[in-house]
Amino acid sequence: MKEIKRRLMPFTFYDRTGLEKDLEEQAEKGWPLEKCSATGWLYRRIEPAKIHFSVVYFPAVDIFDPRPSDKQQRFQEFCEYTGWELIASNAQMQIFCNRREHPIPIETDPVIEVENIHKSVKKTMIPAYFSNLILAVMQIGLSAQRFSWDPLTELLSLPSMLATLFWCLDVFFWTILLGLYFSWHRKAKAAAEDGHFLETKSTDLFQILMIITSSLAVLFMYLSFGSWTVLLVGVLMVIGILSLTAVMVWLSNRMKKCNVSARTNRLITYTFAVLMSFVLCGCVIWLVVSVHSAENDPAAHAETYEYNGWTYYIYDDPIPLRIEDLIDTDYDGYSYEIISDDSSPLLSRFEARQKTRYDALTEPEMQYRIVQVKFPLLYDWVLTEMLDEFDHNYAYPEDDPNWKEDQSIDPSPWGAEAVYQLILDGEDQDRYLLCYENVIIEIDLDWMPTAEQMATISQKLIP
Repeated sequence: MKEIKRRLMPFTFYDRTGLEKDLEEQAEKGWPLEKCSATGWLYRRIEPAKIHFSVVYFPAVDIFDPRPSDKQQRFQEFCEYTGWELIASNAQMQIFCNRREHPIPIETDPVIEVENIHKSVKKTMIPAYFSNLILAVMQIGLSAQRFSWDPLTELLSLPSMLATLFWCLDVFFWTILLGLYFSWHRKAKAAAEDGHFLETKSTDLFQILMIITSSLAVLFMYLSFGSWTVLLVGVLMVIGILSLTAVMVWLSNRMKKCNVSARTNRLITYTFAVLMSFVLCGCVIWLVVSVHSAENDPAAHAETYEYNGWTYYIYDDPIPLRIEDLIDTDYDGYSYEIISDDSSPLLSRFEARQKTRYDALTEPEMQYRIVQVKFPLLYDWVLTEMLDEFDHNYAYPEDDPNWKEDQSIDPSPWGAEAVYQLILDGEDQDRYLLCYENVIIEIDLDWMPTAEQMATISQKLIP
């Protein structure tokens, strides 16, 4: 039979009544609290007993202080005189126990009690909650900015969508937790003026839901990359953060035992945290780059050739449409390349090209991308975005005669519902946007295709 156990306390910092009730229930089961630590709350087995607990908030406490202040010591001595023994502390939270049947309460003035809780919360909980909230809002802002620059790419990236969902959940959770506290504080102040303390409401189930939901969102985000190496990087990052936190706590506690001043302890601890955070970020970036380079090393799956002192690669990727399917050619130096192959629950995009060697630039080339719209309501919006990109030439202002335009042409040779052809400086170009029921294809050729070639293109590229 085990003699000790540890628990991660899901209670909010200010939940005084919830903590006291839980501590008394644990003591009645034979598990009174012994101490609090960063790794959890420690309980030691005894014979079941009825023990009273009181959670008191002491705003003047500094977690970096090597020893209790004179005022705090006098307060503890007063509590001991009335039978209350200090057994554990967590920042400004002081936990006392009393084995007397009817102990005298420590706190007798609800106004002062509510004020002390609020002062303590302002030093610990509120800054932490607001920091997390601001971080989440900033991340959502960055996601919105990326979406404004390249909306299709953002909708095609499942990891990016899940990351945005995670930050939105973060905003929701931290806003709710802050709202619950300020709602309680407002009501508690009014109740204190009437002479009684308003019980705190437990948010443990909400916090457990928050942890589970956020953890699942992060897990799905890493799994969506489709790479075990990426998942491994994520696991190593979490281990690194937890290890850094543990070392930081150990370092701070060690300095407190050596009677290092609170100011020096705080400076060294925060400096260490910042420096090690940079080291951790550097290690993660190096690992990601190394993994990416290893998985995308062109030399591993391509032939090479030399031109003007540079090394170039020739690929033989399985692209669905090749120039040989459309025209007769004796040229055998083509590189068949899949540029991207992305998919999300909303869209999928496949982009490929067929390139010549740099010593044969007179030979025809071809490039195309296939966008499949899985959510029908998005089709018109995706078409508008692709047309805008199709028409836009960043090299010229909109009022320049070289500004690109498109014209609608006969879609029947393509077997399409609609077809747009690019116009540049008043001349028809060999670049087309093909619209089908749930597929939009952009293709760039080096020649004007015949009706037979148009039919072949549609046949080969429709998923």
